Amino acid sequence: MQQRRILSLWFPRLDAERVMRAEPQLADRPLGIVAEAGGALVLASLGAAAEAAGLRRGMALGDARAICPDLVTRPEDALRAADFLAALRRWAGRFSPWVAAEGREALVLDVTGCAHLFGGEAGLAETVEAGAAGLGLSLRLGIADTLGAAWAVARFAGAGPGPVHAGDAIDQEARATRSRAQKRRWERGGAAPPVAGRPARANRIPCRRAGQASRAAAVAALQLGVAEIQALQGLGLRRIEGCGGAAANLIWRNWLGRRN
Repeated sequence: MQQRRILSLWFPRLDAERVMRAEPQLADRPLGIVAEAGGALVLASLGAAAEAAGLRRGMALGDARAICPDLVTRPEDALRAADFLAALRRWAGRFSPWVAAEGREALVLDVTGCAHLFGGEAGLAETVEAGAAGLGLSLRLGIADTLGAAWAVARFAGAGPGPVHAGDAIDQEARATRSRAQKRRWERGGAAPPVAGRPARANRIPCRRAGQASRAAAVAALQLGVAEIQALQGLGLRRIEGCGGAAANLIWRNWLGRRN
């Protein structure tokens, strides 16, 4: 029986880069998308220049302007963002007939039996990278046997087990992913949106190696809340394998090993 393979596509600057596509003059300027959270204005999405200036998602707008006086802002437009993600979902249909949205800035594809059409998984990853760059979008991707492992690889492979902050982008997306997990709809793909772009990064876990590889991931890959992650880090647990053999195996079965 053929081993199932899942491709997770995460667009970490999606909303900011969506705006840049509509306003190309902003491409090299520090851009932040502003949203209201808890009665305050915060940065919901950032372009590369804004990140390079030291800004991060979840930061209060006033603090961001103090750090980067040249910050250019645009208000969040949830409807246009959702429409753009839907267009990306149709575009991704060229890589697999089964595509679903994963939160507000990611897609998940079942690529079982598809990779050979692109010369293997490395070829598939390179093709997806080139496509995202052509659309002007930053991309992190992961391929693994399970949805949980592919999600973790796309966001954490190669990243250090550093501290997690309140308002962290991963935490925001993890909550959105959990809330939508039971509502995921796999859809057949179609056409593409136009334009030009940014480099991507690919990570793959070979077949039947997901459990071993995921144990080396940072504890933030568990999609827990910020308080829980900080508590684990406060105990000196930076990676899943640090929880001990039995606990790491339990974590793998209950979260990173999930298949849908």
